[in-house]
Amino acid sequence: MASRNRPVFVAERVARPGCITGETPVWEPDRSRVTWVDAPGLALYRMTYPNGVMQRFDLPVKIGALAIRAGGGFIASTERGFATLTLEDDAVQLDYAGGPNLEPGWRMNDGACDRQGRFWSGSMAPDTSAPGAFGTLFSIGQRAEIVEKGGRFRTQNGLAWSPDGSSMYVSDSNPLNPHVMRHDFDTETGEIGAGHLFADHATLGGRPDGAAMDIDGCYWIAASDSGRILRMTPAGVIDAEIRVDVPNATNMCFIGKDLKTAFITSLRAGGSGPGGDVYAVDLPFQGLAEPLFQPE
Repeated sequence: MASRNRPVFVAERVARPGCITGETPVWEPDRSRVTWVDAPGLALYRMTYPNGVMQRFDLPVKIGALAIRAGGGFIASTERGFATLTLEDDAVQLDYAGGPNLEPGWRMNDGACDRQGRFWSGSMAPDTSAPGAFGTLFSIGQRAEIVEKGGRFRTQNGLAWSPDGSSMYVSDSNPLNPHVMRHDFDTETGEIGAGHLFADHATLGGRPDGAAMDIDGCYWIAASDSGRILRMTPAGVIDAEIRVDVPNATNMCFIGKDLKTAFITSLRAGGSGPGGDVYAVDLPFQGLAEPLFQPE
């Protein structure tokens, strides 16, 4: 564990969408807008910042994650696989990419783009505690090529890549074995290399959920159940934390013209507990601009 003297930042609530599970916020710098989803609530939200004007859109399927798509719109991971998502006439349009083919009740969960613009997400079973209920990672790249990348996850989360792309971080937030792995990563081929345990529940004091990367190569991970987001150096040292006033922060992204504001989503424990709103806090650390999904 890191020193007790690490800086602590307190995030303030900036909107009350009341999500069941707010997730995967992404920042659109050209529009000063952040977009996120509520998978069980079948909703997508977007909000301009800092004026706080928020819109809600109904979703036809559960969406686990978003990334901004070069040329406009988003790439999404859904219960029907990967899809291009656009907003037309204040309605959501989804165009499915043809896979991966998921079993009934399964869906895709957390996702992010690697530094080369391939979008990644992991599959998740409807009952993650069942024997053998392990998902795997998939990527979609140029020409909509979908590749199974392996792994063994009950509740895959926390995808992020180091600034040079040579390390991939991925978490499993399931209570049966919550942990974060750090893997070598081949930026040219997109192959996952050797990995080691980067953090576990004892290190974090909570279950690792969504994550973001800053320009210093530090990994920001939501420590679910603890009301905190933790900054971890590449050496695995916790050197700063953000606190929210609910137990379950789920994910964050860096927003603002200088990428020095953390925007944080949260969930309502059990679907009815405290949480589900969004938070923000200014930081002395600068986020890393996330790559666009490159479909061509």
